[in-house]
Amino acid sequence: MRLPSAVVERRALGVAFAIVGGALVGCREGASDSRDASAEGAPSVTTTPSTPNASSTSSALAPPSHAIDDAASPPPCRVMTAENGPSPTADATTWLDVPAKGSFTVKILESGRELRFEGPGRVRPCADDVTLVADGAAIGLPGAGEAPGSEQWIATACGVVRWASGVHRMTGAGDGCKLQSSLGTAHLFVADDVVVEDAPLDGGAAPSAEAGASPAGAWRRIDAKRALRLRSKRPLDDVAAAKTALGACERAAQAVQALSAQMSAGDASAPIGDLASGSVAARGVARAACALAAVRVSLAGSPPEEQKRLDAASARWRR
Repeated sequence: MRLPSAVVERRALGVAFAIVGGALVGCREGASDSRDASAEGAPSVTTTPSTPNASSTSSALAPPSHAIDDAASPPPCRVMTAENGPSPTADATTWLDVPAKGSFTVKILESGRELRFEGPGRVRPCADDVTLVADGAAIGLPGAGEAPGSEQWIATACGVVRWASGVHRMTGAGDGCKLQSSLGTAHLFVADDVVVEDAPLDGGAAPSAEAGASPAGAWRRIDAKRALRLRSKRPLDDVAAAKTALGACERAAQAVQALSAQMSAGDASAPIGDLASGSVAARGVARAACALAAVRVSLAGSPPEEQKRLDAASARWRR
């Protein structure tokens, strides 16, 4: 009997699929056999799940260390040249002694300004943002680093001077100070226990009585060529003088905080513009008062408790 063509075709396809399926099974079995054979000749390896220990886990979770970045950060200034003074490798962020007839020059890396120091003296060229002069002279060199809005600040036991450009010389000591302004404008902050007198210029006129009459504790503008002598009726290098300066620093810091609180609270008793300008002025006074206190604390060799007071007040006005 002859089968229909459709049935024949279905049977032929079934046979073909059976042949192909058998071939595929044979291939899989051959591959499995070859793997088994090679496994028999290979050494046995036992694997166990790894459990990280506490130290590796903690180091993986710990924040990245910045010790390398801190060590690689450049100093704020460095000694450029010296004549019988500190070596070029000296740390200018610390107090440096300058022998008699010795001198050295530092460069502020951020601004490019250069300052020259002359001995005998003891100075801290890169103390935060104000140069500290306990003894000796600091001279601002013209041209280098002068830019709008950029000022050089120098603190002594008597007062603080700041300028944007020009040639100025500030001499500090425990028994008095002197400012000589040869070119450009400077601003002078004077401690409450210090008076100011005009000093002769190159053997010129006698001191003027008007200079000492200006109110202490305020910035005064010094124009053109002028010399001022700053003096006190008592020593400025003892513990009592340091305590007086510390009190002024703390009061100035409190004034900054009070103005900041007024602005934060939206105090309507004064226009916000007046409060903002008052805050800027108060910060300048606090910066000067605390830098002056730092010089006196160093001169007097004050105990660590006084240094802690200074650090706390300085941090307060910077917030």
